[in-house]
Amino acid sequence: MKKTLCLFMVLSVLSATLWAEGKKDAVPSQGGTAVNVEGPAPSGKKVVVADANSTHHLNLYVAYEKGLFKKRGLEVEIQQTSSGVAAVAGGEADVVFNCPTGVITPIAKGQNIVIIGQVKIPCTSVLVVPVASPYKTPSDLKGQQIAGLSTTCCAVIVIRDTLRSQYNTEFELVTLAPGAAIAALDAGQIKGAILEEPFVALALLKKDANGNPVYKTIFNGESDADQDGNIDPNLAGVDPPCRTINANKSFIATRLDDAKLFIDAIAEADKIILANPTAADIVDIAQKYVSVDRQAIINSNPKLGFTTQLSTERLKGYADALVRQGTIDRNPGDALFAPEFKGITW
Repeated sequence: MKKTLCLFMVLSVLSATLWAEGKKDAVPSQGGTAVNVEGPAPSGKKVVVADANSTHHLNLYVAYEKGLFKKRGLEVEIQQTSSGVAAVAGGEADVVFNCPTGVITPIAKGQNIVIIGQVKIPCTSVLVVPVASPYKTPSDLKGQQIAGLSTTCCAVIVIRDTLRSQYNTEFELVTLAPGAAIAALDAGQIKGAILEEPFVALALLKKDANGNPVYKTIFNGESDADQDGNIDPNLAGVDPPCRTINANKSFIATRLDDAKLFIDAIAEADKIILANPTAADIVDIAQKYVSVDRQAIINSNPKLGFTTQLSTERLKGYADALVRQGTIDRNPGDALFAPEFKGITW
């Protein structure tokens, strides 16, 4: 009897071990297709990412859904919040993907946050106007009500500075979130909007009763507003940098290896996305995190130039602009970037 009982216990333990080693962890679906993730079990090396959902953070979601963090022994937790920069600066989270101007300000004010990598280049924000708009040259925008996310939005800063310095032109900024800006355009309450992808794609997909496009983009290096056969200059310049990956300084100081592994996983996700940004599984992942029309995602994904390599001089240029508008007192220069990542991301 004792031999039989011992044999049963051994077989039970062996069966449980084989099941555990052979099983796959499935990430629960939130409206999209669940993606099976294979890799080592969480090591306890948790990295908390404070995130505000955006297709611009698609490399974060792809790295998570495809098990690229787990493969490196990291347990990543993505927490949805609109106050990610404050959470990282305060130590409640380790990493945040954010518009760089929203991070430059707390860095300049001595808060516990630093830039460790780029998310993407270029910024995809462009000026969207109704098809029948009369604007032929940038100077025609003078005094017009144009929507933008904020006075410190990278795209708003660059476009306004270009209009002032090169065209002696200033428009009236109406501060609106992208969805509200499109609604205001539909209602005829504003004359144009500075929108980023995928909201540009959403606007361009709109059709009138006859099936004709309602909106177009101008002055973005691709359009010809005055139809003279020459391409309009891009008011945002050439390849302006977009979002950055930012981390709590204490996290970098005490867990540098984990931070480097995190960036390495993002770099692998970048390669996967760039190989086929409209692949069904990539679009599925985007839709799982962001409530945007699938066709808009398909149209906009190829424009998202994911890279971890920092555009340091252009980012310091954003800091100069924040100084000029009085948002910060000084440009931190290279102090914006984690020295531990020099030679890796900058």
